[in-house]
Amino acid sequence: MDTAKWQRRGTRLGVWLVAVAIVVAAAGVVYVGTPFHGPDASVAAVEANPNVTVSQQGETYVLEPTGTDASAGLVFYPGGRVHPDAYVRALAALADAGDLRVVIPKMPLNLAVFGQGVASRYVSGTPIDRWYVGGHSLGGVMACRYAEANPDSVAGVVLFGSYCDRDITGTTHAVLSITGSADTVLDEQTYTNRLELLPPDATVREIAINHSQFGDYRGQRGDSPSGLSYDTAHERLTDVVQRWLRAQR
Repeated sequence: MDTAKWQRRGTRLGVWLVAVAIVVAAAGVVYVGTPFHGPDASVAAVEANPNVTVSQQGETYVLEPTGTDASAGLVFYPGGRVHPDAYVRALAALADAGDLRVVIPKMPLNLAVFGQGVASRYVSGTPIDRWYVGGHSLGGVMACRYAEANPDSVAGVVLFGSYCDRDITGTTHAVLSITGSADTVLDEQTYTNRLELLPPDATVREIAINHSQFGDYRGQRGDSPSGLSYDTAHERLTDVVQRWLRAQR
């Protein structure tokens, strides 16, 4: 047996496998590093609204009612591979009419699974004593994990096209879960199965929007058209959230 020959082949195979692993890893980093963004005009439109103050902390967005102190706050986790700017227009009305400070944090690698504890940066050390944590899709799942792990830090959970994968039935959290009738991204069976993890008094609503209309972005693979404009979708979404928030006061 030519031992040297087999050693050379083994070395070449090892080098080839390392090269493949590097290429796959690089492709993965590029994939998660190219998130869905909202249209350029969407943030500008909110900035032009005199009733809402928009500020940035890096790539994190903070929306607040202009000229008054917000009475409550919401830390909203973006969906997987979705940039915070894709939620600014969808959530701006909550700051405008809902008297709410809304924080949309940038997640590591654009995946909330790597930033589950991000809300802790915002829910303490502020004059606001009532905070909610929520999110869209994967972001909602991670927000629910945060609420389960930090039951005294937040008053409730807001889920957009999402579900909990942790049992929060034993908490005092108020919960709002909104799904879209045209959403073909959210797995319906998983969502239905996970409803039992929510408190029995959770508010569950369905409106006629698709998955990406919970934000303000396009190109979501597997999504279906809703037949509604994004403006109309956001109006319906805002109405449900504002009604729920008023009931919590």
